[in-house]
Amino acid sequence: MSLDTPDRVRARAIEWHIRLRDGDDATWEAFAEWIAADPRHASAYDQVEAADHALDPLLPEVVVREAANDMDETEQGDEGGYAPPPRRWRRGLAGGAIAASIAAVLLLVQGSDSSRYQVTTAPGERQVITLDASTRVTLNGGTRMTFDRKDPRYASLASGEAYFQVRHDAANPFRVEVGGNIVEDAGTIFNVVREDDEVRVAVAEGKVVYNPGSRAVALDAGQALVDRRGATRVSRVPAAVVGSWKTGTLVYDAAPLARVAADLSRVLDEPVASAPSVAGRPFTGTITLDGSGSAQFARLGAALGVAIEKREGRWIMGPAGSARP
Repeated sequence: MSLDTPDRVRARAIEWHIRLRDGDDATWEAFAEWIAADPRHASAYDQVEAADHALDPLLPEVVVREAANDMDETEQGDEGGYAPPPRRWRRGLAGGAIAASIAAVLLLVQGSDSSRYQVTTAPGERQVITLDASTRVTLNGGTRMTFDRKDPRYASLASGEAYFQVRHDAANPFRVEVGGNIVEDAGTIFNVVREDDEVRVAVAEGKVVYNPGSRAVALDAGQALVDRRGATRVSRVPAAVVGSWKTGTLVYDAAPLARVAADLSRVLDEPVASAPSVAGRPFTGTITLDGSGSAQFARLGAALGVAIEKREGRWIMGPAGSARP
């Protein structure tokens, strides 16, 4: 067992939490080795991650101000003081500031009565939640989920989309609550979407059971399920494209344009909607997101066979040729 002091273990946990935000496979493997080396490591990491999530409700109020000697003339306020624009905490602070913020809030989290915590991502934002050394959840943009610090086998998807890579344990299966439904792991990698009155599940590897019990539907790798108001439909899907949104690729087989618009709204940082006249039109094909702004939406319009224009702060899909001059 490691001879590190509690403070050193906690500092190392904070370091891992920061590194894993953009970690590659080698980083994740090294993290798994660190977790396995000492039982205290997993506990310390859980506390750090919970502290990070506890800061989420405060982030909209945070304004980051740089040191005065780093400003230039364009950053002077009306009275000569420094007045930089607000930045989102996660995108604007360096690792040291993140570590200090997490460490400062640890005591508050440790004293909390509830072990549940919520994670919310903005459109265009992604976040990876590590539940144990071999279980992680990647949240797409525009997603809201709940986890439990005391139960790494629990997750609840309130809205949005998440990709699950789960450590299988037949005696203690991992379960995702999606509204009144349950997605239970049977040793797998899978993707779940919750939109309004629809739940979608697709399996990349292994198997899941949808609503275990009398209504159980077993899904193997390469299968997908759509549950719309209690009516379920199972279809085939290439396992390789499950969760492809993580690499900026969206693949569809006769999907309504309303669904495509919802997917684009999560992946991009701009809202997209479909006009009623095209919302139900099916689309089959692959979309690769390779830019931003009007140029990308012009390419999307051509690929989807619609006109896309920006109105009142959001992009609207309409019939081809309907865009305003």
